[in-house]
Amino acid sequence: MEKIYMEEYKKQKQKKIDFSVVLSFVVAIMGVFSVATFGVVTNQGTDIISYAAPAGTPTGESFTFYLGKTTGSPAQPIQVVSHTTANGQGGDTFVVPLYYSDSSFESPVYCVEKTSIVDDQVVYNRSVDIDDYGLLYLLNNSSANGISVTGKNNQYLESYVTQAAIWVYLYEKYPNDSKHTLTAAELSAIQNAKSIQPTGGDVLSVEDGIWQYINRLVEDAKAVSDVAKLTVTKASDSIAKSDDSKFYQSDLITVSGNPSSSLKNFDIVVSGIDGAVVVGENGEELNGTNVAVGTKFRVRVPAEKVTESVQNVAVSVKGHFDTLSGTYYVSDERQKVVTVTGATKDVSSGTEVEFIGTPNTGMNAAQTIYFIGLIILLCGVGIVYANARPVKSKQQ
Repeated sequence: MEKIYMEEYKKQKQKKIDFSVVLSFVVAIMGVFSVATFGVVTNQGTDIISYAAPAGTPTGESFTFYLGKTTGSPAQPIQVVSHTTANGQGGDTFVVPLYYSDSSFESPVYCVEKTSIVDDQVVYNRSVDIDDYGLLYLLNNSSANGISVTGKNNQYLESYVTQAAIWVYLYEKYPNDSKHTLTAAELSAIQNAKSIQPTGGDVLSVEDGIWQYINRLVEDAKAVSDVAKLTVTKASDSIAKSDDSKFYQSDLITVSGNPSSSLKNFDIVVSGIDGAVVVGENGEELNGTNVAVGTKFRVRVPAEKVTESVQNVAVSVKGHFDTLSGTYYVSDERQKVVTVTGATKDVSSGTEVEFIGTPNTGMNAAQTIYFIGLIILLCGVGIVYANARPVKSKQQ
């Protein structure tokens, strides 16, 4: 199941404004940089953030889109018109055509580029990945994902706000790209709109203005970042024996991610000394795979493996971050469509634990016998010396 967005062109003439509106659709996937490495992004089928693709789509390689239409004869594409007046009478206007990914006209799609006019039910084929994370954020937080972006739960208002936010965001980010240009009149109509009216529908008044909802989405999209960082921190460099004296172990080690809300779990691998393992705060051994966020751990080494020479255990951590992935679809280079799915981004980091000067102090049987014999010998010498001194004194 995938969320589908597309581009399209539509010319509309309105009072005080003569402009072109075109539909197309794009989403972003990222090249991520972390503390130690670039993130690797993989699609996860169980994490799809989407709605149903059109019926008959084989494996996501191609699909069809549909113009929204009202009932009656002849049926006409649905247009959502915003007005700078609350009652929909007079004032500047701005038009948003509505399109869908299904023939039941329930799953909306959105557009971004001004290109050639397209026909109804055009088939699109998979192309390449795309890379605008702010746009991806907008699409993921849009009414196409079942989200009420205004809180008013009116499908036409939600669709209008989402589409306008996409156009404004792209215009502000790419002001010199003709595909994303908005005229001064269009911007004025978007920023001052106080009502909307769908084709064949009633006027919906928003007395405090619609721009507040659009602008909030745009500002959020400009603020988001696709950079994910992973930090591995030791509480201290101290090494101590375990309670049963069979192991030496590090102080607690903590893993944190930024953004923290995106880090879902992490893997731990240790190497450098035979028998080194990872244990939890209470000494329980961890398998090191998909460790829960917030888990603190220690590196533990068998006592007999620790010598007086410097030995290092490398601690490698790979964090798994939630993210999104998108792909372009094209139709004879006329427009672009993308799908948006959940994905996992892997980011690596690590640290080292130094084991030095803490050898096993246990003695074998031969060493014990030798040590006891030496003590007895020294004691005997002491007794003889102590008894000899008084005798010599009496002779004098």
